[in-house]
Amino acid sequence: MKAATLDIAPMCHDEIKLCAELSVQAFADYEYFTHFFPDEKERLTFMRAMIQSEYRTTYRRAHFLVARSGCRPVAVADLFPPDWKKPSDLQYMLHGWGRVLRLPKQDLVKEWLDMDTRAGHYCHTLLGGTTWYLSSLTVNPQSQGKGFGREMLMQHVIPYIARRGGTRLCFFTNSESNLAFYRHLGFEVTDYQELDCLGHKMGSWSFLKEL
Repeated sequence: MKAATLDIAPMCHDEIKLCAELSVQAFADYEYFTHFFPDEKERLTFMRAMIQSEYRTTYRRAHFLVARSGCRPVAVADLFPPDWKKPSDLQYMLHGWGRVLRLPKQDLVKEWLDMDTRAGHYCHTLLGGTTWYLSSLTVNPQSQGKGFGREMLMQHVIPYIARRGGTRLCFFTNSESNLAFYRHLGFEVTDYQELDCLGHKMGSWSFLKEL
């Protein structure tokens, strides 16, 4: 399968659950989640409830781009525009956040939410003017290693932002193995912090690129 076969379009409402599940599978073994939910069943239950609610709540506020190969999504980019405003608690509750609040081990849920806020804080301070934020770039695990992420970012996400007047793109990663990849694509680390995740230390690198 070649990256050239990708068809890029905005996410449809009826694709929310499918795209959310793609993100769950892609990040299921990511330290961002395993440090807090080492039990796989608990982790997947939390991720499904949280990501589905996040996608439903932000569907008309964020910009979701979906890469399809054939009829099925293989990658999803979740973009926040410069005028992004976090939805209210009520909006989250109306779009399924109650499932998260009904999960057991609410102490772990709260710890994860606090960590997520800290990890994304620097990038959120950059939003505004002509700066966009890439909240996530997800590639289906079965499609990884085929260039989809690179093509999605460089040939579709960045031109999409530029057409809308964007001149800068920021995001963060907690995977040190990704650093060389993003630097090779012209992104620069502009902030680093070490997060304490229930006794585990996890690095968080924020990247910025002038488009």
